[in-house]
Amino acid sequence: MNLPKLLRLLPLALVLPLAGCLQDTASYQFPEKDHAISLVRNQPWFWLDTVALEVIAIRLPDCHDGIRVEGVPRNGALPLYQAPDDYPEPIFILRTGKRYFAISTESCRVQKFETAPADLGEMMGQFKEKNGKFQFVAGAQEQSAQSQ
Repeated sequence: MNLPKLLRLLPLALVLPLAGCLQDTASYQFPEKDHAISLVRNQPWFWLDTVALEVIAIRLPDCHDGIRVEGVPRNGALPLYQAPDDYPEPIFILRTGKRYFAISTESCRVQKFETAPADLGEMMGQFKEKNGKFQFVAGAQEQSAQSQ
């Protein structure tokens, strides 16, 4: 093969590693319409089976903030719970495998629990891929989260 033919293939070789990259978003919208919990999944390399997850608490127009969670299985379901009233402010709890995160749209904070909460509260649903799209599925069963 000569050099001009190789140079024509160079753009293809540069784009090919990006072919399996992923960036998508799903949100749980509160009935009040100005509160939401959004998850943004980023998979920079096609060969990874995990994603970096941005967990964002939103209260418009006042605030939005979140944290980045690394090493979340791409195909796993992420259950969301409405925590019991035992906490100083209303929170939701997101489970990513064995890690748990407190999400408050009142203060727009997301924090990791050091240990698993004893009572997760009522399950609201799950963030998961359904029909090829990452989305929040209300009322999904806990068993399906563990089976994925």
